Amino acid sequence: MACILVVDDRTEIRATLSEILTRAGHAVTVARNGQEAIEQYRTDRPDIMLLDMFMPVMNGFDTLFLLRQEFPDARVIAVSGGGGNMGADALEEARNLGAQITLQKPISPRELLAAIEELLGEPA
Repeated sequence: MACILVVDDRTEIRATLSEILTRAGHAVTVARNGQEAIEQYRTDRPDIMLLDMFMPVMNGFDTLFLLRQEFPDARVIAVSGGGGNMGADALEEARNLGAQITLQKPISPRELLAAIEELLGEPA
């Protein structure tokens, strides 16, 4: 079991991802944007952050940059629903900023749980 912080501006996506992760036995907290995510990370120190790249207030790129400065060992799965090249470019940039795994929306439960399992096998 891991503590996972789900960061997405869309309520239905946070709810769906939280349900998948909770059913798999993980503890889940949520944030609506990058600013909330950084504050929550400082408080809760989750095992993994599942981070949407396109959000208002503070996007995933800025969040990942700040997270890496303060918590260089944080485990992050970057997620993007941007279509076509925009989504692929966003995920490539997320990897450049330090995300260990990137996933394109929509995410299947199996794909999500495999990514979580992969990251849990890495030292924090």
